[in-house]
Amino acid sequence: MKEAILFWLNPIFRRELLDRLRSWKTLIAIASVAVVSCGLVLLRWPTDSTVDIVSQGAVLIFRPLAFAVTLAVMMLVPAFPATSLVSERKKGTLAILLNSPMTPVQIYLGKLASNVTLGAILMSASLPAFAACVAMGGISIRDHLGPMILVFLAMSLQYTAVGLWISQRSQSTDASLRWTYIAVLFLVLFSIAPMVFVGKLDGPKAFLAQALTAVSPASALQQITSSQGAAAVLGIQTGWGAFLIASVLITVVLAVLTLRSLDPIKLDRARPTGKIIARDANKAGVLRSVNYIVDPNKRKSGIPRWLNPIMVKEFRTRKFGRLHWLIRLIFICAIVSLGLTVVAATGTVSWGVARIASSMVLMQLGLLLLVGPSLGANLFASELESGGWPILRTSPISSLKIVSGKLMSVVWTLLLVLLASLPGYAVMSYIQPDLSGQVSNVMISMLVAIALVVCISACVSTFAKSTAAATAMSYGVLLTLFAGTLLVWLAQGRPFGALFVERVLMFNPAAAALSEMKAPGFEAYRLAPMCWWIGLGISAGCAILMSIRVWKMTRPD
Repeated sequence: MKEAILFWLNPIFRRELLDRLRSWKTLIAIASVAVVSCGLVLLRWPTDSTVDIVSQGAVLIFRPLAFAVTLAVMMLVPAFPATSLVSERKKGTLAILLNSPMTPVQIYLGKLASNVTLGAILMSASLPAFAACVAMGGISIRDHLGPMILVFLAMSLQYTAVGLWISQRSQSTDASLRWTYIAVLFLVLFSIAPMVFVGKLDGPKAFLAQALTAVSPASALQQITSSQGAAAVLGIQTGWGAFLIASVLITVVLAVLTLRSLDPIKLDRARPTGKIIARDANKAGVLRSVNYIVDPNKRKSGIPRWLNPIMVKEFRTRKFGRLHWLIRLIFICAIVSLGLTVVAATGTVSWGVARIASSMVLMQLGLLLLVGPSLGANLFASELESGGWPILRTSPISSLKIVSGKLMSVVWTLLLVLLASLPGYAVMSYIQPDLSGQVSNVMISMLVAIALVVCISACVSTFAKSTAAATAMSYGVLLTLFAGTLLVWLAQGRPFGALFVERVLMFNPAAAALSEMKAPGFEAYRLAPMCWWIGLGISAGCAILMSIRVWKMTRPD
């Protein structure tokens, strides 16, 4: 039991931490956090000794710096625990660990502590930048820096527990990564959504909605960074203390659930036996036998000549792209978009129609970033990992048809998700007819966003050796492109000028959609149509690079 408490003596902790520290990816992540955080401070560093004037600048630079490190924690911390237990089970080493003298508690604490320690090392790279903010004045260790460090540690603890819990329940590493990032996004963003519908009303529903906001780090950041203005619009009243309590409770609950499943007996998962049907039980059995004699491989209808067989193969084989998943995504998107229009019509929250439409744009972007990278990263990396690529390479199908079929299988899925929100925009156009022209520009911007998501994730998939690496890299690149540019916008005027912010936002089609809807803070920017051409240019470049890579992969060795 001593090894379980003193985690630095835990062999699992030492093995996991040393393996991560020896990786070049960890070094790049730490260096990236250090360069970005210190660069933000250097842009605002004073040239004279007027500390009383600089102190307000330190407060302003502390806010985007805190959000930047928060985004880094969200992107980098959940990746390793999401693949830890599922990869151990697939390699057969988890059963060996559970039958060793180590207890499940020691194994779990070793994996949990190693990832939290790595997250602390990652966050320590930003401490010089935060210390510079303290030296500039206006930022104190007691009111700002200390609570911020506690929030970062709580985020690392919470997201590690989420990743380990999902990893134990998943069957593959890519599915575990996908569901872990979905869970993190729900904890960060969608936990605030009930406050949008409930508003500042009283009652048990309002109390429950207010309690859910404590799960999100946004409730802690708004108090530490002194940005209560945006939180006051939603009615968020919780702070960083409530977030720490909520993180500990979530971690304890998920730890108990994970430890209950860490049992060698429960690891023996029997395969489904299937249905046993008598040969001559009824007419259906006779017809099934005749069909088996005629074509033993025929289980579905034939593929017409005008359809791409690779696209049909993707829809029929992948789990997340099947019809029932598409129907669920469409209905969720339609219900949320119509719910936001109800908020705009009933006036539950004192928002205008433009703000509600901006929330719909952010909701669409969130769904695209959730669904798109997980589908696009599986296109080629899964074939290479499972051994299916040699079969495709020897088939009489050209590389162009392979690329177009795989891309269209993702494009059609994302288009259905995008079209599901059209009823909400139609209702808003009816409420405010002036929005009809802006809605068409928003649709164009979201189509460009779909092209970026699909082409970038598919291009990454051709260079990755495993599906898990392709999924994590796709999420990292796309979150940097979409969320990173919004962090630059958050620092507009402090220290970035309006012209620099506008040029950075040109790479983000979602920012173009927000500017078309006159979202608060985006009214002064004119991003369309230049943003569309830049997005299409990046998509075309990724598509060309991906096509060249696929063509080389199809050549004989």
